[in-house]
Amino acid sequence: MPTIDWPLSLVPAKSTWGLQSNTEAFTSPLNRSVQTVERPGARWKASWEFPPKNDLDRGLLEAFLASLGGMAGRFTVWPHQRPGNSLYSPMVSGNLTDFRMLPSFNWAPNAVILRAGDYIAAGGELKIVTADVTSNVTGIATIPVSPPFRKQPGNLAAITTDRPRATMMLSSDEYSISVMPGRISDAVVISAVEVFV
Repeated sequence: MPTIDWPLSLVPAKSTWGLQSNTEAFTSPLNRSVQTVERPGARWKASWEFPPKNDLDRGLLEAFLASLGGMAGRFTVWPHQRPGNSLYSPMVSGNLTDFRMLPSFNWAPNAVILRAGDYIAAGGELKIVTADVTSNVTGIATIPVSPPFRKQPGNLAAITTDRPRATMMLSSDEYSISVMPGRISDAVVISAVEVFV
């Protein structure tokens, strides 16, 4: 089944976006001290709430959900609360030595190019910027991100700042939409989690 894009015209009234880290904790049986280790595999979780819709708007939502085939379908979506911008066309610069720091270039020189909380995507992975980033005189910048990259993005790979996307799947195989008299639906909430290979 091909991966489809979230329709631009499908705008939620409320978007909830967060990170599910992958950690393991060990409690000592001797003194009850706790050690916690972060492991690879953190993933994004999201839910979207849609207000009551008329027949035409509801049809678009129903068609999108039906086309996914439940949890089997994959779709790309961006964090609606921070869609980003298309002011720049940055690229990855070289190899990562720390998978939490993304070397990049092709930014405006000597400028604050990203703010803490902005989202970017590179190498097919969505990341949140963890601190403000300022480029140097030649437009080079190192971007602190979370979660760490799972795979090395390629040298010269594009960095997406305008609607950077994650690949998601629905959290359930089922969906239903209640319709009231007058063909107006109840509010609808759908949930999804990030998937990767």
